[in-house]
Amino acid sequence: MLSRKFYLSLTLVALLFVFSELVFRLALVFFGYPFLQPASYLEKKYYPYIQPMQQATVERGDNSRNILILGGSVVNTHWSRLEMRLDTLFQKAYPNIKKFNFFNVAMPGHNSRDNVVKYQLLKDQHFDLVIYYEAINENRANNISAQMFYPDYSHIKWYDEINLILLHPEMNITVMPYAAHFLYKSLKDKLRHRNYISNDQVDPNYAGYGKDIKTAASYYDNISAIARLAKEKSDPLLLVRYASYFPTGVKLTGKATDKKYFTPCYMVSPVTTWGKPENVLKGIQTHNKILEKVHLEQKTYFFDMSAAMPKDSATFCDVCHLSEQGAQRFAKELSGYVVSSGLLR
Repeated sequence: MLSRKFYLSLTLVALLFVFSELVFRLALVFFGYPFLQPASYLEKKYYPYIQPMQQATVERGDNSRNILILGGSVVNTHWSRLEMRLDTLFQKAYPNIKKFNFFNVAMPGHNSRDNVVKYQLLKDQHFDLVIYYEAINENRANNISAQMFYPDYSHIKWYDEINLILLHPEMNITVMPYAAHFLYKSLKDKLRHRNYISNDQVDPNYAGYGKDIKTAASYYDNISAIARLAKEKSDPLLLVRYASYFPTGVKLTGKATDKKYFTPCYMVSPVTTWGKPENVLKGIQTHNKILEKVHLEQKTYFFDMSAAMPKDSATFCDVCHLSEQGAQRFAKELSGYVVSSGLLR
């Protein structure tokens, strides 16, 4: 009799679990999560271009090379056409290699946090070279008081949502822990009237906080994580020191009058996109030092693009984005280092 009651209770618990799981999954479907693989919502919503790369059949062998580009808008396809430029230069330098396959996941606004997540999502793909170029977008996260700053950047809504998904790798098996966490956190944030800073623009009321480069430790952790994963996968990693142009003796304001100090371009970003000019420069310099530190600690490859690029108005559209002339020079300098270092032989 006891055994029968036990099995009946066990069956009821199992049915309750299955029913609850179905209810939670259907609720998440309403918000756009896939029913069968809800964890893939990370790629679907935040990094939609990753899934085709995860599923791609990567060519291997002496006749092809696979190159991953991590970064922000400066090396994004639509802003720089970097992979097309590099392909032309590499074809000339390596006539015996028939094909260079580029996986460019550099996106406008993305910082080191996005890039370490994207690289982890592509951990099953092997690359003959990984190029990292980004040191300015991090600065947006600095424009908040030290008390409200989170090292995982969850004081920005974008990263708060991403981090919550990453905390629940079990989502494809059961969504209940994630759903419960999501509901608890949403209620807690509402009761506390929690505010987030924007990942697209800087509130002038908070811009003064940007002089404290609070992102230094986070940037170090993220770049180190990329370097460790590259070593684990035997992917050669090239960290590239970030180039910027702040005209000497000029006080940039972020207004339209700044344009006279740069080359007219179709797409430009005022310096105030990242904060006060002096804070943005300080942030870039801080992050560049960290890139070199990780290079020395992790024994990666390293190229100083900041020293290689001319500091003049003909090269830059704004403090970091490149004119056509600048983009050509950037690709030439980068390919020159890759070739001379024998990275793709």
